[in-house]
Amino acid sequence: MAWTVRQYLIAFNMVPSIGGRRLIAMKTHFGALDKAWHASRDELMMVEGIGSGIADRFYTLRSTISPQNEEAWARKLGAQILTLVDEEYPAYLRRLAVPPPVLYVVGELPAQPGIAVVGTRKPSRIGMAQARQFSAYLASKEIPVISGLARGIDYHAHDQVVQMGGKTVAVLGSNLGAIYPSEHRTLANKIAERGALVTEFSSRCATVPGNFPRRNRIIAGCANGVLVVQAGTKSGAIHTADWALELGIDVWAIPGEISDPLRDGTHRLIKQGAGLVTDPSEMLGSTSLEASAGDWTVENLYEAGRNANEIAATLERPIAEILAELSLLQLRRSPKF
Repeated sequence: MAWTVRQYLIAFNMVPSIGGRRLIAMKTHFGALDKAWHASRDELMMVEGIGSGIADRFYTLRSTISPQNEEAWARKLGAQILTLVDEEYPAYLRRLAVPPPVLYVVGELPAQPGIAVVGTRKPSRIGMAQARQFSAYLASKEIPVISGLARGIDYHAHDQVVQMGGKTVAVLGSNLGAIYPSEHRTLANKIAERGALVTEFSSRCATVPGNFPRRNRIIAGCANGVLVVQAGTKSGAIHTADWALELGIDVWAIPGEISDPLRDGTHRLIKQGAGLVTDPSEMLGSTSLEASAGDWTVENLYEAGRNANEIAATLERPIAEILAELSLLQLRRSPKF
């Protein structure tokens, strides 16, 4: 039985080193994903960005990959798989220059983006308390808190929201069958009950350091703003802030003692124009979530995760007009697989 486009996306995502950019290059070169999947090794090496190593790996693994088995694996974990051709794929992640072609989700992703709370894996007591204070405020306003399930600031952000019964999204740097770090599995289960676990990594993907920079772009993509609580200059949280700047969304940083190396990154962000916040309410006073109706367009409301009915109500326009514009926008912006 021939595979669907959706199944080809799942299959390609199971091959190490073939991410969104290379997948688009293969589609462009061959004209269709099925042709790319059945291409010879020599044909594959003609694709921009596909060298001999990737071609060899793909050629070796191809016969062992089954998207049907991958979906069965996901179902056993209580997960669903979303691809770029699925209507359920979150609109806010389509804002990324190259959205992840495949997502594995346990729980329910929020309809609208939240606010990311990120920082160092080795925070001070003050940093931990600030992560909890700001996350508690967001939870009290029913705004989803997005983070990466890492040790340190991420843990305290997620845990505070879970304790309050709020919604939080954990973006993983591992596949769903190998939660990392392992000591956060109990927390991950609690997160999935009211929020979501999400990852782009397939059952075949090992947990390696290179996964985490990729994860950071999804954290930013799920957010309308990024708060960096406490971070050194080389912290992954700074990379998440960089992704936020690319998306044109707000970045905030909490200042601290100037001699504290764990504040070097946050102070650098403030010097570069990030919002300095000392109280949680200051975030919502500046974020695009509070923009007036006159500042909105169909496109940026769509990017903010609003559905057609919400856009029509905000702009006070007929739903038929909004649906027509959204259809054109999606056709223009979505990768053609």
